[in-house]
Amino acid sequence: MADYLLGADFGTGGAKVALIDAAGEQLGYAFEEYPIHTDHPGWSEHDAPNYWDAFCRMTHQVLAATGVDATDIRGVATSSALPSVVLVDAASEPLPRAYNLMDRRATAEVAWVSEHIGARRVFEVTANRLEDHPAVMNVLWERNNHPQRFESVAKVLTIDGFVNLKLTGRATAHYSAAPFFGVYDILDQRFDTDLLEAMGLDPGLMPELCRCEDVIGEFTSVAASECGLAAGTPVAG
Repeated sequence: MADYLLGADFGTGGAKVALIDAAGEQLGYAFEEYPIHTDHPGWSEHDAPNYWDAFCRMTHQVLAATGVDATDIRGVATSSALPSVVLVDAASEPLPRAYNLMDRRATAEVAWVSEHIGARRVFEVTANRLEDHPAVMNVLWERNNHPQRFESVAKVLTIDGFVNLKLTGRATAHYSAAPFFGVYDILDQRFDTDLLEAMGLDPGLMPELCRCEDVIGEFTSVAASECGLAAGTPVAG
């Protein structure tokens, strides 16, 4: 019996998976590109289902190339480029398109928040500028431009948060990702409900916060069957 760890990272142009042993030596690696959609000036989107599909293809590829038994993988963790926005419904299904870090369409939303809430108030809470285009700006754009579709949204997630949801059924974000949402109280280490309500957003849309080293859950049987790993494998935050 051996001990292995598997990590996945989701970038703007593609995703990668690496399998390492207990000494940190890389045994297997896979990379897969996915398309970036720029349908209009300032837009930058991915096909949201690609994240999970790519993860599953790469895990199968790495296991096949290394011959490692899935039951010997002791834990899995994911990361992603930030800010990113994947909007999911109550059944954990994503809207067809996700926002990546290059998207800058929500200029009207930035202007509205600056005028009605105040860039200074946002900065005092988050220690970040509105001009840095945090994820909540795209959430506001989605609500303002597709209100009927937005009614189906149950959670706002990052890319890695979406993949972790598929793995465990739990909607989370780690504390190091939280500042990129644009409504995170940097001192109290929580999403600021007053700021969210001033923007007209339900605080319940925000994911549960966790530390990176927290075990947030285990592979569900459905997730395990799709990606070739073992049900019950721990997933780190």
